[in-house]
Amino acid sequence: MYHSIFYKPVNTLNHMNKSDVKRIICSSVIAAATLVPVAVNAQQTHTETWGNGVERSLVYRPGDFDSKFYRIPAIVTAKDGSLVTVADKRIEHNGDLPAKIDVVSRRSTDGGKTWSNYVTVAQHDEVGGCGDPALVVDSKTGDILAIFSHGNGLWQKEPAHISVARSKDNGKTWGKMVDINPQILTTDPNGKQPIKCTSAFASSGRATQLANGRILFPLVVREENNPKFKVYAIYSDDSGKTWNVSKNPATCDGDESKAVQLADGTVIMSIRNRFGSLRKFSFSKDNGTTWSEPMPVEGLPDPRCNGDIIRYTHNGEDLLLQSLPGDPKGRNNVAIYVSKDGGKTWPIKKTVVTIPSAYSSMTEMPDGSIGILTEESANDHYSYDIWFTKLPIEVILAGDKK
Repeated sequence: MYHSIFYKPVNTLNHMNKSDVKRIICSSVIAAATLVPVAVNAQQTHTETWGNGVERSLVYRPGDFDSKFYRIPAIVTAKDGSLVTVADKRIEHNGDLPAKIDVVSRRSTDGGKTWSNYVTVAQHDEVGGCGDPALVVDSKTGDILAIFSHGNGLWQKEPAHISVARSKDNGKTWGKMVDINPQILTTDPNGKQPIKCTSAFASSGRATQLANGRILFPLVVREENNPKFKVYAIYSDDSGKTWNVSKNPATCDGDESKAVQLADGTVIMSIRNRFGSLRKFSFSKDNGTTWSEPMPVEGLPDPRCNGDIIRYTHNGEDLLLQSLPGDPKGRNNVAIYVSKDGGKTWPIKKTVVTIPSAYSSMTEMPDGSIGILTEESANDHYSYDIWFTKLPIEVILAGDKK
């Protein structure tokens, strides 16, 4: 079962009932637009419409697949060109782990117009739920790795089991989860693992593969009696069979983070700022083994929310795209920010949605468009629909109208 929303010409107003027409007319942007959305889900009201090439579809909706809530989206483009997504299936309530949560997946073979049936990637069991998934495609093997937490959340006194599940068929099926805690972390101060902590979780959304084949994801770590969270880079040089830990954290005061590699090999850690108002960047010159002191980034407001960062080449020019809520005061109006100078400045902002919206994940599609999954809410963040939006890069680079 799938749910889609398509954009049709304005003359479709003639076929709507009076309440639909009134709702659309009340949207100020639509009055001047060339396209308007129809068949909008009752929980969604979008006030901006874009030009040619923009398509939207509903991927995860509360109530579907025997779940009251969905959260925490991630998306990648598989080796065969299909789009593969995962999300938390929060079965009983909208809270984080520990809870009855499964990681589920849907994929699209037509560029995001329609989506497959739900597939379970990792299911809750006697240990606990599975949540906060991240995805990465291994260019060496074509496998897709899903990295997530299993069991406890961040506020318990025993860490979650950081786990990896693998798909060898472009997201159609998934293997058993593998616990990698014995390689990376322990609560035992005398343990052999590099990280000694009270709890930890893997940053959701998207992991990264570097030019040398290294797979890397950020791990958020909480220590007893320390109100600040450290963020380490966890990396594998053998396609996810074994895992190592960076020699120092990218920050000692952070939260969910994403990594991206520039053309010169520098790796940026884009860090959620728990207490400030700007995104923070830390830099690595050795493929994530060591990290610089983090610095706030002017032009990237961060309302304490997860987002994504990817590198994109357009007409020979290297770009960085960072998705975050565009409202610096809260989780609203998810936007894509663009940098043309390696993250120093962010002069372009393209708003994706103009309603309460939170986490997001992006991927480059085979035709060069950007696909973004966004959590979107019409009930003040009580619940989220997770929508897919396909955006031509030209639409993003045009930015918002002043």
